[in-house]
Amino acid sequence: MALLEVAEPPNPLMRLGHSIYFNRMVPVVGGLLSDRDAYAYLPRSVAYLPPTDELLGMVHGAGFTRITRTMLTGGIAQLISAMRNPR
Repeated sequence: MALLEVAEPPNPLMRLGHSIYFNRMVPVVGGLLSDRDAYAYLPRSVAYLPPTDELLGMVHGAGFTRITRTMLTGGIAQLISAMRNPR
């Protein structure tokens, strides 16, 4: 299994820039190019993601092992990979 999710960069300056971009610019540009409601909802939907430790615990609780988390693009995205043995 591989899961690509938006993340919050650990660096405070990058976190600020990402917050402005993702919460302000993405909805405006996305709304101009496509479905305004979908792009307005996107930043709000990320707010519902559980904290990293809880998310990884949920993956483990679903029966996955060898769970790894790789931060991408300075921390604005995360790739979570895991294995699940067939039953």
